[in-house]
Amino acid sequence: MKKKILRVILQLAAALPGIFISLLCILFLTQPEQAAGRLDMKMLDGIGRSIQIGAFCLFFFGTAVLILLGAIRSRIRWLYAGAMFIGGMAAIRILAAMAYGSGMTTESIVYALIMTCWLCVCAYLIDEKKNPMLISICFIACVVMAVSVYIFTRPIPFEGTTLTQPRKQLTFEQLQEPATPLLLHMSYLAKPEWGQKASNHFSGSLTFSDTRMITRLKNATSSGSGQSLFPSFSVDFVSDGDVLVPRQKGIISTWQNGESFWDVVVGAGKVWKEAGDKGWDRASFPINLVSRRVGQVKNCVGTFIYNQKKVSNIYVQCSQETSPISNFQVGDMLVTLPAEYQPKAFKDSANIIQEYYKTIAARLPVYPLDKIDSKGKVAFLFDDDNAWTSLGALVIDGNIYLHPPKTRHGAYPYPHEMRHGVYSVTKSLAGGLSMFYLAQRYGDEIFDERITDYVPVLANHPGWQGVTFSHALNMVTGTEGGDYSGKLIDPFTWARSAEEGIKAISNLEDSPAAPGEKFNYASTNTFVLSYAMQKYMEKKEGKKIYYWDLVRENVLKPIKADYLALQHTEEYDGSKGIPIMGWGAFPTIDETAKIALLLLNEGEYMGQQLLHKGKIREALNRTEWTGYEVDIRGTPGNYNHSIWSHDVPNAKCKLKILYMLGHGGSYVTFLPSNVILIRFIDKMDYVINPLIHAVEEIRTSCK
Repeated sequence: MKKKILRVILQLAAALPGIFISLLCILFLTQPEQAAGRLDMKMLDGIGRSIQIGAFCLFFFGTAVLILLGAIRSRIRWLYAGAMFIGGMAAIRILAAMAYGSGMTTESIVYALIMTCWLCVCAYLIDEKKNPMLISICFIACVVMAVSVYIFTRPIPFEGTTLTQPRKQLTFEQLQEPATPLLLHMSYLAKPEWGQKASNHFSGSLTFSDTRMITRLKNATSSGSGQSLFPSFSVDFVSDGDVLVPRQKGIISTWQNGESFWDVVVGAGKVWKEAGDKGWDRASFPINLVSRRVGQVKNCVGTFIYNQKKVSNIYVQCSQETSPISNFQVGDMLVTLPAEYQPKAFKDSANIIQEYYKTIAARLPVYPLDKIDSKGKVAFLFDDDNAWTSLGALVIDGNIYLHPPKTRHGAYPYPHEMRHGVYSVTKSLAGGLSMFYLAQRYGDEIFDERITDYVPVLANHPGWQGVTFSHALNMVTGTEGGDYSGKLIDPFTWARSAEEGIKAISNLEDSPAAPGEKFNYASTNTFVLSYAMQKYMEKKEGKKIYYWDLVRENVLKPIKADYLALQHTEEYDGSKGIPIMGWGAFPTIDETAKIALLLLNEGEYMGQQLLHKGKIREALNRTEWTGYEVDIRGTPGNYNHSIWSHDVPNAKCKLKILYMLGHGGSYVTFLPSNVILIRFIDKMDYVINPLIHAVEEIRTSCK
């Protein structure tokens, strides 16, 4: 009797993978977008979609039948066959990633390996003969695949040397040659402690042309082509003392100059002299390559030597990023660039330098994290052996406690100039901010304005009837949309101008839910809101008045965060575009902290109410309005005016956190203790509760 009960239990256990795969097959037939998202991929369109659904459904259906019949009838070889199909799929994905550089999400492959091993063990236990050969083959295959995943995804230790005197890399002679050295420690691209005062003042323009970079990344992916091309652009620099300051602030657009995928944001660097440079001086500067699609960033540093008339080749190395790991866009890039140098004096040089020093003086005080994290628990959770975390910091009482920003090749030399691709954090950091400002300027009635009154293309669209600005901000438009489906997002992301973007969105269909009824997260909603805010502004203030200019002038400038880089549409006639707002903010740590503090203080700064207090209180759960219920990866939560929230288990007290959230696991989190936790990462790690518990040990929210 006991043997029969045990056998039934084993049969049920063996059937579990078959049941799961059956449900996945049904999901592909009924909700293909959601099913594709569970497999970390996008649905194709047209004929490709029908082939995709047919092929996957056939695979899942056949595999499920094998497993279920094998379990019910105790057919051991059928169970092993089912394990072979599941394990074979994982093996092929691993081989494809290794051979072709295609995306490989470790999580889904691990699930496949677990099911494979599960089926093998169940088959072995059900088998009365206990065939050792089959279980051995299955076990060896699982081990080989697990090791392959580990080898492919593990960090590659950097074994290069750090800079010593005299330098052995990027020497005077090497920078005169076009050859590109191997990856270097970041200390080679930074001013050393023994660097002397530069003897030559730098003032002039550097011009670059499209140049192929050395990288393992593919030149073209689903995000676009030209990813291995350093872009064509010009930038002006002026030096003062040991600082090198760019005249151009914000994003330098390059799309009209060449074929590169990247725009650029250049930061302030350093100039100095080294004994081996034969009378020339040396310069270094941070350069951030920012994509025109979905807001990724490559954090790079450039260095060169110069005299009054010439510059050497410029070596650029990118050793850190915030990029979509699921599209295999994480990796190093390096290039030696010929540059055209034009020495010139600029009439505004004094103003540029003065403004730079004002910006430095206005930064929030920055201290090392270990000053308050004496046990190192927060630092441990920020740390990662492959530098997935671009930024980790706490903001407490107006001070920033910064964990040193790492790259795969040492500490980033310019942490305060480092730009971060925060993806959907943009919806709150810039989108919500804009709505709170407009509500303060014109009254909170703007939240009830109708989208169709300001977006003519959507005026007759059935899905957008009755949708308000508030509905769009809160993701309850009742329209079709989604960020993980090719059909629902790709046409919009490929659009270049504002009108092209709105046209792409107008092709999306209505959904059964009425406005305000059902939360449906979609970046298209935020872009429609941005477009509507611009038209609202033009109605109030006249043509060529841009709402983001007013936000910058009246909100960001007073808090000294007015150089926040924000991606806009690109207009063919050369006119100014509008913010995309679904993504595209590239903030520094200082800008992030200042905007977060402004929200935490309910829009008040230095006694002046810059943002609408009532609406911010709603966003921060400080009123009776609880926002809209959402499921945050299995955790119940709320969404209030672009701010997420959920309860965190805590033995001492009830703890509710509020946060901005971006793709990959980037957070700007508000704790009840008034601590702000900032983590920018691209590891697809959305687990934040352990960090919350560690921060609570520094300052508790429990009274």
